[in-house]
Amino acid sequence: DVKGIALIIDSPGGMVAGNYDLVDRMFEMRGKKPIKAFAAESAYSAAYSIASAADEIIVTRSGGVGSVGVLTMHVDYSDALEAQGVKVTFIFAGKHKVDGNPYEPLPEGVRARIQERIDTLYSEFVGIVARNRGIDEKAVRKTEADVFDANSALEVQFADRIGALDDEITAFTASFTQEEDDDMADKNQAQT
Repeated sequence: DVKGIALIIDSPGGMVAGNYDLVDRMFEMRGKKPIKAFAAESAYSAAYSIASAADEIIVTRSGGVGSVGVLTMHVDYSDALEAQGVKVTFIFAGKHKVDGNPYEPLPEGVRARIQERIDTLYSEFVGIVARNRGIDEKAVRKTEADVFDANSALEVQFADRIGALDDEITAFTASFTQEEDDDMADKNQAQT
């Protein structure tokens, strides 16, 4: 009974975990049901990857999209703890079990491994957005995880149109009502 799928998004983004699989499944729905994403007001990072799975992305005049990038961080509390006279002692098994913990400086080798993982996730993200939007991966990488206002989003092909959410939802809903009216008219004409 579902006639179409409206993704109304207002999010700064979120976690990578589960996102790529979700977006792939949504992308596979293209052609089965019309899918429109509405960036009202924002669809950044993980939220943008979800929007990119839609057939069309509409952004409000004051909205924005983008931030195709991946982020993690390491916080080093070791100096603060030392100043307070606090020592942390790890008891663990497995050489890498405490890699990246916040209680000691980040060793360069650990940092390099974390960066490698971030680069892999970034390549995956870029590929998903390029596929979903039908644009070249180089063009997506060239954005350098920047965010784009409505007009700029059109220029970089991260959105298809600018529109007011209320008007766009009304038009999207009306398109199904019109299809039902046309179907009913065809059935009535056939019966006549």
